[in-house]
Amino acid sequence: MKITDEIKIGGHVSTSGGIYMATERASKFAFKTFQIFSKNQMQWKAKPLDAEDVKKFRKAVEYFGFSGTMVHASYLLNMGTPDLDLRKKVLDAFSLEIERADILGLDFLTFHPGSASGTTKENALRNIAENLNTVMRDNQHCTILLENAAGQGNTVGDDFHQLASIIDDIQIKDRIGICLDTCHTWAAGYDIVSPEGYAETIDEFASLIGLERLKGIHLNDSKKGRGSHLDRHEQIGLGTIGISGIRNIVMDRRLREVPMILETPLGEEGYQQDIDAINSIGGNGH
Repeated sequence: MKITDEIKIGGHVSTSGGIYMATERASKFAFKTFQIFSKNQMQWKAKPLDAEDVKKFRKAVEYFGFSGTMVHASYLLNMGTPDLDLRKKVLDAFSLEIERADILGLDFLTFHPGSASGTTKENALRNIAENLNTVMRDNQHCTILLENAAGQGNTVGDDFHQLASIIDDIQIKDRIGICLDTCHTWAAGYDIVSPEGYAETIDEFASLIGLERLKGIHLNDSKKGRGSHLDRHEQIGLGTIGISGIRNIVMDRRLREVPMILETPLGEEGYQQDIDAINSIGGNGH
């Protein structure tokens, strides 16, 4: 049996030609899950979702048997901002992201926690929690996932302690989790390559946040080295994490049901190459 048969592998796919087309693209790679943008990720506003498109999308998700589906929020949303005018804009846009994810029936909404630009990291972390508490609803379907950062510039969330502090302040605890990006984790300084380093990293995550909160993984190699704080994704096996680091993740039996989403530079053109690299690993897991 191939490794990709045993893990919940997926990839970020395009919605070009209609949002329901994403399911066709994901099915071509025999993905079990996928990630999309539900709107242009570099714009604040969005055209309302077409009811017919939504129907086709939901039907196709069911037909192909996808689960653990994910939408990635806009890159514009700095939930840590101290600027009150910007905060209002961010809250409106984030509420729209939740609404669209729920209309589409997507399971997870992943976002970059944000930046401490214009304030301290402590304040930014408090702002993120406060803003999440403002937009999250008891009856929402999607679970919000904080994506760990690489630690570039003023960004927050590259440290497990920071992510834990945000989660501690969240009121609706059953709708919050983490999406761990392998490139960001490595760039932030965590060793996920040596077996000992990987074990320590996962143990630290488990004790500070809890493995049950790990709801998604962005499975990427990294162009830059450990601790570089640079967010530069690479195709699987061609970067500084390499096959040995990717092996630790895909062979960890505790993570078998966690959606593993490829966000590699070539996108759909390179996914087959990524899948082949993962399947070259072999072994039974630990």
